[in-house]
Amino acid sequence: MSSQNNLEVHQIATQKDLDEYMNSSSIINKLLLVHVELEEIPVCKTVNEALLAISRNEEFHQQLALCRLNADHFSDFLTLQNVNAVPTVLFYYHTKLIDRVDGFNQSDLLKKIQYHINKIGLTPITTETKSNTDINVENRIKNLLKSSQVILFMKGTPTDPQCGFSRQACHILDEYKIKYNYFDVLSDQNLREQLKIYSNWNTYPQLYINGELIGGLDIMKQMIENGEFQSKFQQQLKTNGKDQNMKKYLENLINQAPLMLFIKGTSETPKCGFTKELINLLNQANIKNYKTFDILQDENVRQKLKEYSSWQTYPQIYVNGQFIGGLDILKQMNEEGTLVQTLTGNQGVAV
Repeated sequence: MSSQNNLEVHQIATQKDLDEYMNSSSIINKLLLVHVELEEIPVCKTVNEALLAISRNEEFHQQLALCRLNADHFSDFLTLQNVNAVPTVLFYYHTKLIDRVDGFNQSDLLKKIQYHINKIGLTPITTETKSNTDINVENRIKNLLKSSQVILFMKGTPTDPQCGFSRQACHILDEYKIKYNYFDVLSDQNLREQLKIYSNWNTYPQLYINGELIGGLDIMKQMIENGEFQSKFQQQLKTNGKDQNMKKYLENLINQAPLMLFIKGTSETPKCGFTKELINLLNQANIKNYKTFDILQDENVRQKLKEYSSWQTYPQIYVNGQFIGGLDILKQMNEEGTLVQTLTGNQGVAV
């Protein structure tokens, strides 16, 4: 069995294990991706599977090392690295932090992996200039991606797919009643090859939402298994009527109390280290008059509130209906001595 098939996301249990792993001779000269996760969060499993799928790409698999660690067991390390939410993927080279991806973004992962592997010279960097043909094809790809919110690059057509993987991808989209456009890569060999370079993804089909690569059939299946597929489309393909109703619902939630916390778990039983740290911070400041909403109990609220606030992580704090920020913002306020004034003096919240 080849080493490519033996790839895994190595589980790290302690800070000592992490230090030893980073400094090991088999890792030190590779691009190391550290996935900060919580096992109870479904999207974290999706990130692990996506990392494995990316690393199996022939272009990457000998240059990457993967590991994962439980956020609740590495509070000091996460504070040092300014990690405030999961999932987060940290990029290391020679034990130094060089980049990160917060949240699950397949496109960002691919682009940053390619960028850093090239930058640090793990694979030869091509110095060839693009031909006019390549430039024209790349422009066509960009125009195709702009032409539709959802587009599937496949072999054949939805009514006449030319491979089993494309057939299954179409079936999934149809089953979930997703409206999409398609492009038959068998009809244009130049575009077929150029898209592999553009996306850093060597197989078909390829599914894009709003110009962002989601992945191939395996990623689609993984997202369905983890409950992420439908929510992804709910975020991207919004209907006005449902959005208006959800907006009103969110506004009602946000205004339930002068100080409203959207957290994982409750103040008595926090379900993640960041929520626990937030509650401790408020207790230390003697701020006790607030209400909480457990976003783990309502996936729709959890996803839609990210759009409403334009803030992708939790916890989220609102004062008199106004979004203040997350844990890192409150910690900064506390350091500056403005926390109590912001949450109480100016906002009328009793302590």
